[in-house]
Amino acid sequence: MSRIEPRTGAFAELVVRGSKVSYGRRMDSGRVFAQHPRLMFDYLRFNRAVERGKRVPKALMELGVLRAATMVGCEFCMDIGSEFARRAGLSDEKVMALSRAHESGLFSEDELLVIDLATGMSSTPGVVEEELMDRVRERFGVKGALELVHMIAWENTRARLNVALDIAPEGFSAGKACAVALDDAAEVGAGRERAESLPPIAG
Repeated sequence: MSRIEPRTGAFAELVVRGSKVSYGRRMDSGRVFAQHPRLMFDYLRFNRAVERGKRVPKALMELGVLRAATMVGCEFCMDIGSEFARRAGLSDEKVMALSRAHESGLFSEDELLVIDLATGMSSTPGVVEEELMDRVRERFGVKGALELVHMIAWENTRARLNVALDIAPEGFSAGKACAVALDDAAEVGAGRERAESLPPIAG
């Protein structure tokens, strides 16, 4: 249950139906945002503007979004982000390996560049080295760099908003591979290392 009472009625139902048209699935979380129509419509307008970028491949943009979501720990964003990354061509193997991208050997140089940018921007405090930003600009151009930075920054806004409102996952990745939050990934890795270090059980 979200921390804001979902709106009921015809307008709220129209918002939910619109989410199915835009995202391929009814999203009941739209009822929460429907409580404040002006903010909701401004949110949607900016969301549409940021997502219209053409200078960075869609798969890389979705990868940056998903990495930011795992850094913030937004369950809703990791759910929908994993699905949209899949639709853009990211394999399930990469979705699951996102928390150990450099070590996995699965990602291309462009993918690692985007992951590093999203990691730096989504850390607290944010840290983006000049050398990293230079490489982003050289690879994607000034406008491409701006599109990518805006998209990652916007995902931070969406993710932190959803965390504050306690917006639950909507089932986009139900039964499929789904990225996990950074802390969860670290715990999974630490648990695996501890298990591997244990002596074998005598038979």
